[in-house]
Amino acid sequence: MDTPKQYLPPLFILIIFLTTTSSHAGHESNILVTNDPPSTNSVFPTGKLTVEIINDLGNQLTLLYHCRSKDDDLGNKTLQPGESWSFRFKRQFFGRTLFYCDFRWPRSPNKLYWFDIYKDHRDSSGDNWCEKCVWKVRQTGPCRFNDETKHFDICYSWNKSLS
Repeated sequence: MDTPKQYLPPLFILIIFLTTTSSHAGHESNILVTNDPPSTNSVFPTGKLTVEIINDLGNQLTLLYHCRSKDDDLGNKTLQPGESWSFRFKRQFFGRTLFYCDFRWPRSPNKLYWFDIYKDHRDSSGDNWCEKCVWKVRQTGPCRFNDETKHFDICYSWNKSLS
């Protein structure tokens, strides 16, 4: 069945509205994120997700970082050892949500590490999907909380440098 041409412009506008308004993030500082059983909210594109970042560098190192997406710049942040910070956002309608962060710490101030802190195809499906993605940032790379093992054992290397 073909859609009449008179309905195409409003339909197109609705699709654009859904894809642009559903990706904007809000952020809060030092919010405890518990890993409760998943709700049905995150299955749908309009459900809000949470990403929490915990400074687990050790040796009393301060974590300096900057997180952003294509649409949202969450600004420069600082976390003392053991502190956390989180932000909430809605997934893009077509599943292309990506937030990435760059990280630095005093012992290597000229070295910039970066990681895709939320990547839709990695974090929204499969065995390791998360509605509340809680990350410990370590010198070796970020590790995400695993709801099954109750440990931070989903670990990744830092992304490759762009230079």
